Amino acid sequence: MKKFITFSLSLMIAVLLLAPQQVFAEKPVKIGVLVPLTGIVAQGGLEMKYGIEMAAEEKGTVLGRPIELIVEDTRVKPPVAVTKAEKLVYKDGAKALIGVFSSGVGLALSKNIDKLNVPFVSTHVMTTKFYGLHPLVFRSGQLANDQTAVGNVKGILARPDLKKRTYYVIVHDYSWGHDAGERFIALAKENGIKIYNDTYDKAPIKTKDWSSYISKIKASGADGVYMAFITNVIPVFAKQASDFGLQGKVKLVSAAAPGPLELEAGGEACYGIFGASDWAWDVDNANSNDWEMRFWKKFNTIPSDAAVHSYVGAMNLFKAIEKAGNTKAKDIAAALKGISYDGPYGNVRISAKDNCMRNSAVLTETMAAPENPFGAKVYMKVLKTFSADELGPKE
Repeated sequence: MKKFITFSLSLMIAVLLLAPQQVFAEKPVKIGVLVPLTGIVAQGGLEMKYGIEMAAEEKGTVLGRPIELIVEDTRVKPPVAVTKAEKLVYKDGAKALIGVFSSGVGLALSKNIDKLNVPFVSTHVMTTKFYGLHPLVFRSGQLANDQTAVGNVKGILARPDLKKRTYYVIVHDYSWGHDAGERFIALAKENGIKIYNDTYDKAPIKTKDWSSYISKIKASGADGVYMAFITNVIPVFAKQASDFGLQGKVKLVSAAAPGPLELEAGGEACYGIFGASDWAWDVDNANSNDWEMRFWKKFNTIPSDAAVHSYVGAMNLFKAIEKAGNTKAKDIAAALKGISYDGPYGNVRISAKDNCMRNSAVLTETMAAPENPFGAKVYMKVLKTFSADELGPKE
């Protein structure tokens, strides 16, 4: 009996000693998700959220612990995003931040990253200012403005009907739009492509009536437009340009991929939008085809590039946390350098040189969609695939 009591006591002590470790092992790894869920880009923010949620669900755990996503609405306002980030880190205990639609928001967060002291992975910010910006700041998502400009200029030069045109440049009036316009103008002029307005037009983000800008384009005599608009505005502009009789006369080249739901709303007026981006559901490989059907079954909405590169960015972050072996900011950041994920658009690697991704991309043109599982009437047809080396930048 004495031996039994001694054994029982020893077992109880062992259980008590192990219990805190077991509780710790099951404590979730918290990730702060910053996306716009209200305002003009709410649809794009929702698609980003879908992609990150899908990645977390499929990954399941990191470091043997569940992944907990804590989502905050940035409203595409830098001060709001910074406040939400502080709440995620200081109150909620987030070990990393991911998402962010706007370059302005991304740059504002980066200015505060020393104070926040967690890794920040953007899945959407396109400004070239993100290259080597900070040891804790990374991009694994949309093509950067220089990469997009390279793809679009290469695409224009390969088409005689596009090469001979004169391009009117118009952008959204904030950091991303300015950078996108300047990158395209410089590269286009280097390659003999005519630009009508070196001092590009800047339109407020809240612009809904594009008639005054379209009238200026018509009066200019330009037969091409390079537009750097946020995704859901592209089809709106295209529809209004069509109403002014520009469809078929003026070629629209885009610095960002148009949103698929907005393309559906725009219909035939959106045919012919040309541009380079990470991905479209017309990409035909096993990983892409499988991913888009999983996405469709889970969310019952047309797969979008905003969702897919947010998914890939999240997978790179989760892999880095596991590689780090802990949730310390510096260790995760070190692991993010050179990390890669093979997904719907091939290998997406975060360069150890400048903390920004390198991956292949596609050149697309919008047109009537063939029969498809999503019931889409308009789609981005893949014309060409660019390798990561073609898009750069060199490492």
